[in-house]
Amino acid sequence: MYIRTTDGPAQEPLQPRLGDTAISSREANRRFKRVAALVTEGLKTTKDAIPQLSANGQQELLRFMTSLLETYFFPRGHGLIEAQDEVLRQSQKATVEIPVEAKDGSCWRFEHRVRLYLSEQIGFRKRGDHYGGNFSSIRLFTRELHKTTPRGAASTALHEMTHMTFAMIRHFEQWLGTIGAEGGARLLSRQPWRLLDLSGFAGHRGNLERHARDLLRVLPIPMQAAELAASLVEEAFAFMFVVIVDEAIARLSRGPVLSSGFSPEQFIRDYVLERAFNVHPKLLKARGAQQIFQGMTSDVNALATAIRTHLGG
Repeated sequence: MYIRTTDGPAQEPLQPRLGDTAISSREANRRFKRVAALVTEGLKTTKDAIPQLSANGQQELLRFMTSLLETYFFPRGHGLIEAQDEVLRQSQKATVEIPVEAKDGSCWRFEHRVRLYLSEQIGFRKRGDHYGGNFSSIRLFTRELHKTTPRGAASTALHEMTHMTFAMIRHFEQWLGTIGAEGGARLLSRQPWRLLDLSGFAGHRGNLERHARDLLRVLPIPMQAAELAASLVEEAFAFMFVVIVDEAIARLSRGPVLSSGFSPEQFIRDYVLERAFNVHPKLLKARGAQQIFQGMTSDVNALATAIRTHLGG
């Protein structure tokens, strides 16, 4: 596997267009610079903690993510998006390449492209997100992240990089089918990529899907039950991976674990409720919704335990 970068246009001095007043531009510029510095510092600490991870697969997966982030996006290389969704500066493009030999002996090269932006966009309750299928785009939201610590900022970047890696593997598996290649199966059976095989969690996904169907009857969440359940399994993986990394950092520094471990209630609040973009807060607090959330807790906790075992943590 190779990682390379494709440079975009030369980066010009930042001149945010965030309103009519100079102070709004200054504040946006300050948040952009602060979040970039926080992630950069946090990644250094995270990389130092790699030997503290107990399993080789964990170490290799974290090394892949930190390498991509440090080499191509931090401290420079990330793009910038202003409050009204206008791109102020294009992100550098990193391309993950995987050479593959098809059944007929021909050689092919798979590519998955990644861009990363710091975003001033308004109206998001989360710290970051990932979207894309045959490519990946990550946004880290500065209005939330500028208030956190280096470890908190780097943890958010790693969480979204975990989603990027899942998207890359899905893209790779689809691409293999188009060229009739078998070598890819061997790659996906090796560490760290086999950690991303979630087929062993079908039972947990089924349990969550039953809760999701109940949830969709009382809340207008814009997802199908199966889609929501599958996304929750991936979210739980990303959450637990970051918790394990944070524990490794704590062992390195002999300091406290900043994450509170895995709380099913927190997971449900952070990753289920934020999908209900058009749900009034009163509906979230209604008795019916609360009963469903409470009923999900034991199954979410069981999923987290299973994923931790799967990760070797």
